[in-house]
Amino acid sequence: MRTRILFGGMMLLALAALLWLDHRLEQGQVRLVGAPLGAAAALLLAVGYLELSRLAGGAGLPVPGGCGLVLTLAVGLLPFWRQWLPGGVGMSENLVLITLAGAAALAFLCQMACHRTDQAIRRLAGTLLAVAYLGVLGACLLAIRVRFGVPALVLFLAGVKFADIGAYFTGCFFGRHKLIPWLSPGKTWEGLVGGLIVAAGVTMLLDWLLAGRGNLIMSIGSAGLLGLALGAAGQFGDLCESLMKRDAKVKDSGALVPRFGGVLDIMDSPLMAAPVGYLLLAVLR
Repeated sequence: MRTRILFGGMMLLALAALLWLDHRLEQGQVRLVGAPLGAAAALLLAVGYLELSRLAGGAGLPVPGGCGLVLTLAVGLLPFWRQWLPGGVGMSENLVLITLAGAAALAFLCQMACHRTDQAIRRLAGTLLAVAYLGVLGACLLAIRVRFGVPALVLFLAGVKFADIGAYFTGCFFGRHKLIPWLSPGKTWEGLVGGLIVAAGVTMLLDWLLAGRGNLIMSIGSAGLLGLALGAAGQFGDLCESLMKRDAKVKDSGALVPRFGGVLDIMDSPLMAAPVGYLLLAVLR
């Protein structure tokens, strides 16, 4: 627990510094919104891709290195590089569809050029899994920052991660009934409920503290609803990664951070919760 608290605190400080820098640069009216976070996202996506390749390989699904990584980064960083194009920072529906279609076509082209018919379906499945899981979900996460601002991203991350924390401690002290024993033996229904309550409380508190900052304007009740939805989606994201780890027969996706595992072990909840957060922030504000 000491190691977990130590490295958890270090990651929290690093994230706070990154978000502070990102917000300060935006106040200076920089040309590209979210540049520091975009650079960090590129690094995390690259490491996450290597971890996903390891998981998929352990389950017998090869994930090509260079081509798949480039496609994943292109899709995942779409909300950022979109700003270079005419039309501002908005994610146009047509551009999203064209980018995804292009990624699918290039995946087939890379397979033909590099591997011909060798494990074609397996390699394509692995590449498109990475594009969907890391690229599309990562783009939703970055889009929260680009469209709604740093305060909204802080609210989102707090809701997701405090649900994890609340679920962990509630489950430790009060957990009796297993949630899904065959998938995640440590999770309990009591922990899930505790995590959702903590997430709702934290988002309501932060909404009150950050009221009116940037594009973040919503009622306390809406913030509580957001916290409940983010907590539920985040817990589902954790189960989704557990599903892949079970198939690959590994405990963690990597060993980047002691007691936490790899990038996917840390980002599994925010990734799956990102589409929910983006949608609700657009509707509830």
